[in-house]
Amino acid sequence: MVDGGGPKSGKTTEDCKGTTVQPVRITLPGRYWDSFIYKGRLYLFGVDGDVKSIDWEPLVKEVAVPKKDKIALICAFLRSDYLYQSDVQTLLRDAEVRKVISTKFERLAQQSLVVTQDHLERHEKGRQDNPCPFPHADLEIYNDKLFVTSSSGVVEATCNKKTKYPISTRPRKRWDGPVLGASASYGSIALAAGTEGLYELDIAPGFVIESEDPCQLSESACRDCGWTYYSVFASSDNSGYMAEFRKERHDGFDFDTRSGYERIFTGVDTAFEIFGSEGFSWGTQDKLCQVASGEIKVAKYEPWAELPEDRILSFGSVPLEAPTGEVVAAGTASFGVVMELENALLILPSAGPAITLPGEPVNWRVFPRSRRYENQLHAIYDDRIEVLSFNHDYLVDQVQKRLGTTVFSGISPGQGGLGEISALL
Repeated sequence: MVDGGGPKSGKTTEDCKGTTVQPVRITLPGRYWDSFIYKGRLYLFGVDGDVKSIDWEPLVKEVAVPKKDKIALICAFLRSDYLYQSDVQTLLRDAEVRKVISTKFERLAQQSLVVTQDHLERHEKGRQDNPCPFPHADLEIYNDKLFVTSSSGVVEATCNKKTKYPISTRPRKRWDGPVLGASASYGSIALAAGTEGLYELDIAPGFVIESEDPCQLSESACRDCGWTYYSVFASSDNSGYMAEFRKERHDGFDFDTRSGYERIFTGVDTAFEIFGSEGFSWGTQDKLCQVASGEIKVAKYEPWAELPEDRILSFGSVPLEAPTGEVVAAGTASFGVVMELENALLILPSAGPAITLPGEPVNWRVFPRSRRYENQLHAIYDDRIEVLSFNHDYLVDQVQKRLGTTVFSGISPGQGGLGEISALL
């Protein structure tokens, strides 16, 4: 098992105190299979095989809330980056400022934010029959392209707001292998191919040499995958592993395309080697997690550490206070951990008590690599989508928090950022 620092159990830092903020929720009516939010567009994949895109910003701004809560609404659903800005994070160290902001989000969370069908239609930008395999196993939007995975393989379609329809009507087949899960970053899309193992397919210039054929990273089975910086963590039924890379700079560096970097494969670390035990495991950015013996074990991953043994360090554990049953799937976002159980979604926030969403979802999705929607969870049910926004994490020490990916506070202020944030006070 890895050694190292980090708090051992519970929420022990001062910055985690007083940060219990209930999620804000917008309910969208309709029967959907999946959803994805990207560059101001909400893409909705209907159970009847249609796709439509919604202009998300005007839809959210039209939601009826008191004027004093409008900026909290914007931070919750449009600009999660506002409160992670370094200047704002400095303000949030003040207890009185923290109290004001918490109160606004708590008040907003008590309101019923429902979008009607007319509301959706008013902001619909396009609708079409789904040109991609349906129902799909997973999808990803990266670099203005949609990637859809299914038992028939991987297809790619343009998704850049310039086409007549939400996505191109002429998708391109990229691979014939069956794929259960996908995640894109660093110019590549990682593919969880079940018993066939973990693959990676080049999809954009930068960091890799483009190839039309996927590269197998491991023969070990996996059913889902996620990026841990420039490495990939694969989840299997009762374990997992990380296909690890190092990043090197070479001649011809281009700051626009990042093509001066390349990723070098270094090997595979199993979940047992990381945690010293077996159990359902997953990883996102700096946090590697495993459910075992009634708790979530957490390891912190820093691939740039000077000493190889410092790359993966134990970061303690979090007890699961109630029986969870079998873990179907799990993911990590900035706000904490989401676990899909047999009949519920269990959210363990980076601070505060666990939240249970009862009922089996059709699908669910978080956006850990987004700059504006990283605080959102989309939970899809038979007759609606619940878009939940978690806003407690702005008040949590990003270095010390155990659950949730670390958000670096050096984010450049967005247009009008600090001016709009002043309205919170």
